[in-house]
Amino acid sequence: MNEELKNKIHELDILTEELSSLRPNATVYAKKVPSSRVLFRENKTILTEIKRKELVEAKEALVAIPNQAHA
Repeated sequence: MNEELKNKIHELDILTEELSSLRPNATVYAKKVPSSRVLFRENKTILTEIKRKELVEAKEALVAIPNQAHA
């Protein structure tokens, strides 16, 4: 679990940096369903904020793991 979270954090960190570095009118596509091969056009600003929130949540979850072991 700990290693999975670290990998997810690393992935989300890179993704948010890449999204932030795109030009303002760049077209961005994302999967709506993880198991699907279909991509949908997304609003870059909204997608960036969603991924940033996921990154914060993943970091908080990683910090909370050692606290659960001591409780």
